[in-house]
Amino acid sequence: MTARERRVSSRAAGWTLFVLFLVNAVNVGDRTLLGVVTEPVRLDLHLSDTQMSLANGFLFVLFNLVGGLVIARFVDRGNRKIILALGLIGWSMATAATGFAHDFFTLSLARVGVGIGEATAFPAAMSLIPDLFGSTARGKAIGVFQSSTLVGVIGGTIAAGVMAAALGWRVMFEICGGVGVALALVLLTTVREPLREGASGAPLASAWAQDLVDGLRRILGQAGFPAMALGFGASGMMVAVLGAWGPAFLQRSHGVPLAQVGVVIGPAVGIGGIAGMLVSGAFADRLAARHGDTLAMLRIPLIALPLSIPFIAGFIASPTLLMTMLSAAAMNFLVSSTYAPCVSYAVTNVAPGDRGLVSSVLLAAAGLIGSGLGPFIVGAMSDLLTPTYGDEGLRYAIGFMIPTPAIAFALMWLAVRQARLARSLVSA
Repeated sequence: MTARERRVSSRAAGWTLFVLFLVNAVNVGDRTLLGVVTEPVRLDLHLSDTQMSLANGFLFVLFNLVGGLVIARFVDRGNRKIILALGLIGWSMATAATGFAHDFFTLSLARVGVGIGEATAFPAAMSLIPDLFGSTARGKAIGVFQSSTLVGVIGGTIAAGVMAAALGWRVMFEICGGVGVALALVLLTTVREPLREGASGAPLASAWAQDLVDGLRRILGQAGFPAMALGFGASGMMVAVLGAWGPAFLQRSHGVPLAQVGVVIGPAVGIGGIAGMLVSGAFADRLAARHGDTLAMLRIPLIALPLSIPFIAGFIASPTLLMTMLSAAAMNFLVSSTYAPCVSYAVTNVAPGDRGLVSSVLLAAAGLIGSGLGPFIVGAMSDLLTPTYGDEGLRYAIGFMIPTPAIAFALMWLAVRQARLARSLVSA
């Protein structure tokens, strides 16, 4: 059977991509909910900013990482549709359980459940998409999929703000959890599991731990990949802070009511992010085709990251709400332009059986550095600065994120340099 024959029809591929788009939008939307209602949850449960950043950031990310690395090998060997559906049901139930939290422990426990369940989404999609689309359309497909992240941000922030204001934050979590369970039924009944590219029919390894170690060695042994993964994580720090602390910042420093905060931040951030992912995904395909080299994709983040720094400063320092949100949109466009090229480069340069794992490694870097470290630094600094600066303490705390694109740029540049050097040594 040829590669062309193994591929599903364009109609089936398009529908599967659409369902994956919806699943990831729910994934990110559920992850975003707590950030929108940080203020009422913090006040109701009598928590500090540091505790909120731990529950919404570090603890979520830690278990998302551990779950992702284990689940990735099952994704690379098992039925991806079933694994994704089980994960979707699991994190949706944990999202609903968040509405029953009554202290830091129960809130954190619910977030851990969300983190473990959501660990299925990215590796499953990154394993499925290359089997649905050829190399000439892969970057565009990944860009479309990644744009669902911002759709999730828009939908999650708007839904959370409106429903929490009208029904209370607890009911909001319960309703959003039910939506995910319904989507899991759509996934199970309408999507077919495609044959894997280069499938050998190997069963799920009984020695999965050794299989995991061997896969990590292959991936991390690629010249430049560790630096690229670290840069990928650092590039997402401000985006994670925007999701975790942006709504609270707008409420504290700009006086935006809870019912309106999602309408204000969601479209402004989402439109810029969606545009950045779609444009960069299509442009990455063109660069790779023009130069005959997938490494050319990484030119995009090398240009976009430094350009984002002034807009991060503008988001923090602008005195008006309009300028704040325009800066956020421009910043998100540029930072989001790094995602599709990095992911497309990573999944294209590993064997088909390692695609789920390599995507989990990138997810781990984005989680630990971006979603874990970024919001935690801002939360801890906010607690330190608030006694002196009041509600403006959060504004100054977010300022600690301004250098992060420069750090990400340096790591990306190092990755490209190492990859080129390794190639020159091989060809010499």
